[in-house]
Amino acid sequence: MTDTHSKHRVEGRRGAPRALLAAAGLLAFTACNLDVVTPDVVPPSATAGASALPTLLAGAVGDFAVAYADINNGNSGEGIVLNSGLFTDEFTSADYFSTHIEVDGRRVQPPNSSNNGVMRSLFRALTSANSTGQRYIDAGVPNDPGHARVLSLGAYVYTIISEDYCSGVPFSTINDDGSFNYGSPLTAEQMRTAALAKFDSAIAVATAAKDDQQLYLAEVGKGRVLLDAGQFSAAAAAVTDVPDDFNFSTEHGVIDPRTENGVYSLTWVNPRYTTTNNEGVNGLAFVAADDPRLPFESLGTSSFDGQTHLFATTKYGSYTAPVAIATGTEARLIEAEASLKNADYGAALGILDALRAAKGMSALTPAATASEQVDQLFSERAFWLFGTAHRMGDLRRLVSPQYGRAVTDVYPSGRYAKGTTYGDQVAFPVPQTEENNPNFTRAACDPSKP
Repeated sequence: MTDTHSKHRVEGRRGAPRALLAAAGLLAFTACNLDVVTPDVVPPSATAGASALPTLLAGAVGDFAVAYADINNGNSGEGIVLNSGLFTDEFTSADYFSTHIEVDGRRVQPPNSSNNGVMRSLFRALTSANSTGQRYIDAGVPNDPGHARVLSLGAYVYTIISEDYCSGVPFSTINDDGSFNYGSPLTAEQMRTAALAKFDSAIAVATAAKDDQQLYLAEVGKGRVLLDAGQFSAAAAAVTDVPDDFNFSTEHGVIDPRTENGVYSLTWVNPRYTTTNNEGVNGLAFVAADDPRLPFESLGTSSFDGQTHLFATTKYGSYTAPVAIATGTEARLIEAEASLKNADYGAALGILDALRAAKGMSALTPAATASEQVDQLFSERAFWLFGTAHRMGDLRRLVSPQYGRAVTDVYPSGRYAKGTTYGDQVAFPVPQTEENNPNFTRAACDPSKP
């Protein structure tokens, strides 16, 4: 991952063995290498001690990048950025894969392989971060900046799952001796609690290490979770010292497909996803707006389905393009929403206009009604944070008691372009592979409930 200031850069290379692997209901230690086939199981002794920490950190960083920003494997390999963007109004399916059409139409079935693959990658990233974090403690260097980083990465996984999946997701673990523990389901609130605990730990470690970039990464994440929880003033307080120019992103390269930006692969090279425009009545005009925050190029008609016009954003215009995880812009947007919820629209508008001015954009026309003010704020969030796995959490917040909007007024709704109508889901279901977990009850994890 790339940060604009930190000297603690470690690329997520496939050449770094990873002492982890978590799947939905099936976990195992694994290792990857650029040139040779490596064993499926790496004994804990091979990853012990301080000398192994850079390798473990690289593995955790790489695993998060895969779960977040996808990989390039030619025709799938999507991560949560594309899957959540497809579920909402950021992307639409430009191919004929039923798995993609299910996600795009908000009718995701438990056996859906795209959903299964994304959740598998998220759990792998969480296990990688947790395992590596424990190794920093075992090695006697708990205040190393790398420890703060993996604490934040684990916290971001909890945050994303709480935003994008039904409430009641089980989290399983694997022990160093290979034994397996089936996890109990966590509600969205419990996931947020777990995320906050990790972000607070990351803040403490980053503070002790005097590493501002790791500190800001954790603070933006904490603000995001508190926003989801409806603690708006606390969310604003969490990000107050994050500078405007802060940017912490995934880092990609061309060493092999695992390091390449999969969003670019699946929107430019093998364009199965495309930027959408006014999707399902409620979708924003991401293309027609011609917004400088979301530049794009027209690639003509999809060769896959022969009907979808392709608009690929130059935001992700190469295999090496970074994908933002946390930014100073997001910190300011959190403050703007807190101001709006505290009935200070003037302050919120001032923040939004300041962000636009820094981009060379004109000021917004003041919104006349409270409802229009909310629309304006969430539209600004949508363009600033496009393609960074924030949109699904935003839409879900709008249909939560915090804003109380109807699902049919927020999510893409009505007739779906590739047949039938949009479904009623507001979140992803837990994949079918988790049904071997005796603690999991599908009825308790309803994807149609905000």
